[in-house]
Amino acid sequence: MKEEQDNLLSSVRNAIKILRSFKMDQPQKGVRELAAELGLGKSSVQRILATLASEGLVHKNAETNKYELGLAVVELSSIVLGNIDLHTESLPVLTNLANKCGETAHLAILEESHVVYLCKVESKNSYNLPSHLGFQNYAHCTSSGKLLLAHIGSYIVDLVTRNGLDSITPHTITDPDIFRQELKTILNQGYSVSVEEFNLGVTSVSAPVRDHTGKVIAAINLVGPSSRFSKQRIHYFASELIRSGDLISERLGYWKR
Repeated sequence: MKEEQDNLLSSVRNAIKILRSFKMDQPQKGVRELAAELGLGKSSVQRILATLASEGLVHKNAETNKYELGLAVVELSSIVLGNIDLHTESLPVLTNLANKCGETAHLAILEESHVVYLCKVESKNSYNLPSHLGFQNYAHCTSSGKLLLAHIGSYIVDLVTRNGLDSITPHTITDPDIFRQELKTILNQGYSVSVEEFNLGVTSVSAPVRDHTGKVIAAINLVGPSSRFSKQRIHYFASELIRSGDLISERLGYWKR
């Protein structure tokens, strides 16, 4: 009995080692590579990967024949992020932002291929939107979702695009190559814009929120009628969002160098 328990614990430890071996600069790894890196037998690594894949924790890339982290890892990380008191730290900043800009403000995190709203603040002139705490929305056609995907890493973006980018409105980006270029633009300019990609007549702008390590863990946005989101106003909203995102990030322990 003790030998069986020891073997089970050893398998669990090896599975954890495999999951932790994936890095931002090494998002994909093969069986032989993992076996050599971790000092494990190839057959053992193969069995563990097969089990992890059955639970969605890893995914085998058909083109490279290598493994990468699966969307189940994103789901687990979202639970951890949800336990961080982002709501408390963000609420006063979002309230000021919504009142100053006169539009609805949200705080959102990424969960698989969707964004989940953790906070919503409306101003007197806010557009009536069917969003609320815990509300899920598409990631690929919302400003918050695109911003978070732009920062999360190419392997997650590959998983999202592989499942297909649904056409929600005529303005939704559905071509994977164009979508990836859009994400590069977001990284370069520091904010994201969605002009009627999810709702006709509705535009949103988003900026990042970082944890104490500098990692982007959430997005804040302003949403309203497209008629109130001229190019000049979008630029103004973006600057206010970036400033507000920095304030929340400071509350979470991040300081720009």
